[in-house]
Amino acid sequence: MNEDVSMNKARVKEWVMQNRRSRNILLRATAALLYLLLDIFMFMIRICPDPMFRAVSVMRIFNGGSVHQTTPLTFSNRFPGVFSECARYFGDKAYLRILSFGCSTGEDVLTLREYFPTAEIIGAELNKRSLRICDKLEVDGKISFVYSMPKRLKRLGAFDAIFCMAVFQRTPHLIAEAGIQDISRIYPFRKFEDQLILFRDLVKKGGILVIHFAQYSLEDTCVAPDFIAFGDCTQAEYGLRVFNRNGIRLESTAPWHSIYVKK
Repeated sequence: MNEDVSMNKARVKEWVMQNRRSRNILLRATAALLYLLLDIFMFMIRICPDPMFRAVSVMRIFNGGSVHQTTPLTFSNRFPGVFSECARYFGDKAYLRILSFGCSTGEDVLTLREYFPTAEIIGAELNKRSLRICDKLEVDGKISFVYSMPKRLKRLGAFDAIFCMAVFQRTPHLIAEAGIQDISRIYPFRKFEDQLILFRDLVKKGGILVIHFAQYSLEDTCVAPDFIAFGDCTQAEYGLRVFNRNGIRLESTAPWHSIYVKK
């Protein structure tokens, strides 16, 4: 039921965006009211029984400018090809500092430990409920978790590698099912690019920035000249609908690279 409501919400939101400049005042007002009512309904049916939804709602209200993916779902070793390629890049380098950005409940951090047994690994998460789950994990002394805010990440840099796994997206399956053609208001490209500008300064020269399962491409951003693609890992296998810097859906799923080395 919640998924059906989410799909209807996406359709209404697209319709509102298409008609926001309509000359018909009644049409504009009706569209806006329908979207508001659907948003309230979706909120009410989920907030009481769903603690994770409550945490996401609080996160979006108080940290909306920093939020990318709002779905905390994850599992261990979900992208083995990418992790293996990154381990191959670093070889037997003993000391590495790694940031797992948007680490959710910590599964990616635990997975990274398997591929990088001696690295210092920091998991950064904005969802406070997910972060509390991370804090209860049994980890070694070189793993830590922090509340993900720009100033804190700047103090922690620089890193040999930053992993952003399924972070730069908004409910991609719902957007695909609803046939959304323009996500510029749902998830603006500017938010994605601003985050990558921060990461450009946090990644060491020769370090890597991993952006996997995303709706936008690093190659469309202003930081693209500072990076070069490494390896053969792409996200083409997922069939994820992808968008250009204007938020307009591309006709085909782009085989964007996932691993970039800072020049």
